[in-house]
Amino acid sequence: MNLQPPSILLMGPSGTGKTYSLATLIEAGLDLFLISTEPHGVETLIDAVSVNKLPISKLHWRYLGPTRTGFETLQQMAESVSKLNQEFLSKQAPTARNDASFIEVMKTFNNFVDDKDGKSYGPLNKLTASAVVVVDSLSGLSAMAMDNTIGDKVTANPGEWGIAMRLVDKFLLSCTSDLKSFFVLTAHPEIEADAVTGASKVMVSTLGKKLAPQLPRFFSEVVWTKAETKDSARQFLWSTNEHNTVLKNRSLSISDKLPPSFGPIVEAYRKRLDTVKQAS
Repeated sequence: MNLQPPSILLMGPSGTGKTYSLATLIEAGLDLFLISTEPHGVETLIDAVSVNKLPISKLHWRYLGPTRTGFETLQQMAESVSKLNQEFLSKQAPTARNDASFIEVMKTFNNFVDDKDGKSYGPLNKLTASAVVVVDSLSGLSAMAMDNTIGDKVTANPGEWGIAMRLVDKFLLSCTSDLKSFFVLTAHPEIEADAVTGASKVMVSTLGKKLAPQLPRFFSEVVWTKAETKDSARQFLWSTNEHNTVLKNRSLSISDKLPPSFGPIVEAYRKRLDTVKQAS
C-alpha cells in the first residue's frame, strides 16, 4: 500500500528536549536511523533510551560533524582575513571540498552504516513505515551545505548562497517525498520577515532569508518545542499554537501544552492505513 508516512519538523531553542523526545519514536515501535550533526546529540538520545528502558537495538546512528577544517587551516583563514578586504575575499575561488560533510550525508542516505556496530543497512529509501529517518539538526546540515559550496572561503557571494540554499531545498524535498519511512528534522528557530505580510515571524534557522518560509510545505507537522520550570522541575512541552510562529498540524491537536511525543503522529498514520485497508 502506497501511503506516505508523515514528515515532522521539530523546531525550538536549544535545551527544549528536541533530541530527547526522539526516543518516543522507538517507544512507538519504530526503528530509528539517526544522522546527527550535533556534537552531543547521540549521547542525549542514548540517555533517553536508557532512562525510558527502551531497546537500544532499535537505535542506529551516524555522527557527521558539520566542520572539517582543522586549526591549521583556521589559522590560514584568519591570516587572510587580517590582510584582505571583504570584496577580495568574496571573489576568491572555492577551495577543494571533496571531503565535505554534506557529501558524507548523501553517502549515508545511499548506504547507512551504523556507528554502533558497523552494520550496513543499505539505502535509507528502502526502509518501510516500520522505521524513521531523523536528521538532527538543520543547523548542522545548513553549515554542511555552505561548506560544500565554498570550502574554506570565509565569505560567500550571492550566487554561492543561492547554490547552498538549493542543496538544502533539494535534499529536504527528497527526504519528505522519496523516503518510504517516517522522516523527522530538528531545527533551531530564527525571526524572519514574512515575504507576504512583511510581519516578523519565528521560522526555522537556515541559509538565507528566502529558504526558511518555504520549508514547512514539505512537512505534515511543524511543531514548536519549549521548556517550562514549575516547582523546581523542568518540563518539556510541544506546541502547535504559538504567536507569530510558523507551525502546522494534521495529526496533532491545536494546543500549546502537548506532551513531547511522536506517538500520536505514528498512531494517526496507522489508523489511516486501517481505513484504507477496510475500504479495499
